[in-house]
Amino acid sequence: MRKILNVAWKDLVTTFRDPTALIVMLAAPYALTLVMAFAFGGLSGGGGGLSGIPVFVVNYDKGEFGGFLQQTFQSPELGDLLDVTVTADEAAARAAVDADKAAAVVIIPADLTESIVPSGLASGDPSALANRPQSVVEVYSNPDRPVSSSIVRSIVDQFLSRVSAGAVGGQVAVAQLMANGLLTPQEALSKGLEIGERAARQAAESRLIAVQGETAEKQSQAGFDWLTYMAPSMAILFLMFTVSNGGKTLLAERDWGTLPRLLTTPTTTFQVLGGKVCGIYLTGLAQMGILLVASRLMLGVKIGPLSAVVPVTLALVAAATGWALVLAAYARTAGQANQMGTILSLAFGGLAGNFFPRQALPQWIRTVSLITPNAWGLDAFGKLTAGGALGDVLVPIAGLLVLAVALFLAASVLFRRQYA
Repeated sequence: MRKILNVAWKDLVTTFRDPTALIVMLAAPYALTLVMAFAFGGLSGGGGGLSGIPVFVVNYDKGEFGGFLQQTFQSPELGDLLDVTVTADEAAARAAVDADKAAAVVIIPADLTESIVPSGLASGDPSALANRPQSVVEVYSNPDRPVSSSIVRSIVDQFLSRVSAGAVGGQVAVAQLMANGLLTPQEALSKGLEIGERAARQAAESRLIAVQGETAEKQSQAGFDWLTYMAPSMAILFLMFTVSNGGKTLLAERDWGTLPRLLTTPTTTFQVLGGKVCGIYLTGLAQMGILLVASRLMLGVKIGPLSAVVPVTLALVAAATGWALVLAAYARTAGQANQMGTILSLAFGGLAGNFFPRQALPQWIRTVSLITPNAWGLDAFGKLTAGGALGDVLVPIAGLLVLAVALFLAASVLFRRQYA
């Protein structure tokens, strides 16, 4: 037993002294976990809805319609959706958008009210309506926040559409009253101004957007946490790469002559191969342990109770090692084992759901994927991260152990072909 442990320890130390191996085993899965979490769900730890969109409003208009638009953004109905800051510093607001600190800046021009209700109408000048300026409300958007920017833009569009519709409605009303003899030409100007202003003001003050809140069930409210899913998922995926590389090393040492030399020492074939197998297992165990602890301490991922995580990890690494041994026993050369290991690891990752939620896969794929350690491991850690205990993961543990025994038996039969 001591010789087996000596061989295993030697392989473990050799692996962890290799900088390239450390990058593949530890740095790569950790980095990929962060990338996947940022890309698909952020690091917020939840799947909540859109809220608190940071928006700046710069109001240059001294008339009432600029105030109406500003009040629209500050309305209680939009209080949960928007986080509005009213400022007179347009440059600072634009800089906040450029620095990704805001979704958009709404810039209300000084002539907004004048373009809707020209001041010349009040003094009896009909030409003021035709000569009124064309005002432009600018929305300076953040290209990195397309959804939030489109929401801000739609609020502005709805406001302007309603105000324009109200003004046009006033003009139509005056024309109809004159056509029906209810309004004289002398009264048209004053009444038209009154009706148009009232219609535009009512449109501006009306509630443009209604936000309805609804509390979902507890499970839906929590949402899907990409970081919590990806942390154990990437650890499992790269575990397969690590153990496959360990299986390849068996063939490489045979080609280098290291293994035959070991067999000439007072060490049995069983002790040498047993030590190699234990070395692969211990390396995978150390990798999983380091990644899970790092996820807990550095990313705050709650993996689950230690009493359940330990047996799941032990069984998972055993099943993964079984597949590595089958590859090493079947392959003819180290290069062939390396290629087969890479293909198998990626195929298992795609089949089991290491790159995306396993729950999204069709049922028949989830069933077929149970030939992989990845699937059982994802099921187990999925239950543990959801608050499960040891009793909730007994089936995945049993599945991993059965898989490990079957693979070890298959590997022992295949090994006789190469090391008989």
